[in-house]
Amino acid sequence: MSDSKELFEEIRKLVSEVQAKCPVASVRTFDKQKKELLDEAIEVRMAVDKEDWENLKEELGDVLWDWLVFCWIAEQKGLFKTSEVLETLKAKIKRRNPHVFGNAIAKTKEEVEAMRQEIKKKEKQKRGKK
Repeated sequence: MSDSKELFEEIRKLVSEVQAKCPVASVRTFDKQKKELLDEAIEVRMAVDKEDWENLKEELGDVLWDWLVFCWIAEQKGLFKTSEVLETLKAKIKRRNPHVFGNAIAKTKEEVEAMRQEIKKKEKQKRGKK
């Protein structure tokens, strides 16, 4: 079995190839793709609700596909690269888990949640949202 990094790169290349060669895929827009992503997210929820783990595996793949298509569209428009999305996520994970990656102490799930909510609040304020 291939490792996750290799598989991720293979799937990313498949997305690019499909987007470049498929007449339907090549005209995808953010607006068209967001419906696809929402539909797949609902299917993930349904699989979890039914505890249908085999279907969940497939539906999570579909969500990843849609995520990669969004990244592909953004790259084509010169908005950002997939690697930038991943770097942003990495930074967010570390920032929102200072009890894991920093010196903060949180011993209960309530303390962790309170810490995260405070971090989110500060992030929104920093971006100018209240």
